[in-house]
Amino acid sequence: MNHIVKSYDRDLEEVLGEVTAMGRLVREQLVKAADALEKLDADEARSVMTRDAEVNGYEVSVDAKIESVFARRQPAARDLRTLIGMSRVSVDFERMGDEIRNMAGSVLELKGLDDSLLENRSAIIMAVNTVAHMIDDSILALSRLDTNLAREVIARDRLVDDVYRTTLRSLIVHMMQDPSSTEGAIALTWIGRSLERTGDHVKNVCEAVIYIEEGADVRHEFYTGKMESCRNGSAEG
Repeated sequence: MNHIVKSYDRDLEEVLGEVTAMGRLVREQLVKAADALEKLDADEARSVMTRDAEVNGYEVSVDAKIESVFARRQPAARDLRTLIGMSRVSVDFERMGDEIRNMAGSVLELKGLDDSLLENRSAIIMAVNTVAHMIDDSILALSRLDTNLAREVIARDRLVDDVYRTTLRSLIVHMMQDPSSTEGAIALTWIGRSLERTGDHVKNVCEAVIYIEEGADVRHEFYTGKMESCRNGSAEG
C-alpha cells in the first residue's frame, strides 16, 4: 500500500534496498567460501573472513535507517511490522555472515584432505548450492512479500539438515576407523555445522516475510498455537 506522503514510501524502499543488498553480499560470501573449500584456497578463505566486516557494516546502516524512520514517521500497523521484520532480517543476514566467516576459518585448518574425506567435502559443497538458492529465493520473497515462496524456502531447510546429519555420521565413522583423518574430519564437521546454521537463518528470514505480510509469528508455531488455544479457552470460560 502506497502512502500519501511519497517520501515515506521512499524511506521504506531504502530500508528494503539496504537489506536486500546485504543478503546478496552474504550469498556471494557463501559461494566464495565453498570455492575456497573446493580448492583449499587459503587466500580466498582469508578474503571471505575479511569481507565479513562489510556485512556487519550493512547491519549498522540498516539499524540507523530503521531508527530514523521510527523517529520521523511513528509507524503503526503494517508499517510497524515491516520495519520490525526488516530489522529481524538484518540480524539474520549478519549471523549468516558470521557462520560463513567461520566456514572460511575452518578451511584454513585444512592443510590437506585425506582421499577418504573427498566425498564428504563434495556433499557439503552441494549443500552450499541448496543454501545459496534458498538465499536467492528468500530475497525474492522479501522483495515481493511472497509468503508462498517463503514457505517453500522454509521447507527446503530440512534438506540441508539431512545433509548435515548424514555427513556428520560419516565423518564420525572416518575418525573412528582412521584417526589420522581426525583433523580434516573435524574441520569439515565445523564447516557443515556452520552451513546448517546458515540454512536456519535463511528460514528465519522467510519467517519474517510471513510476519510482515500476514502478521503471523511462525517462529515458534507450537508455542504460539498453544497460547492461542489457552486464550480462547479462557474467553469461553
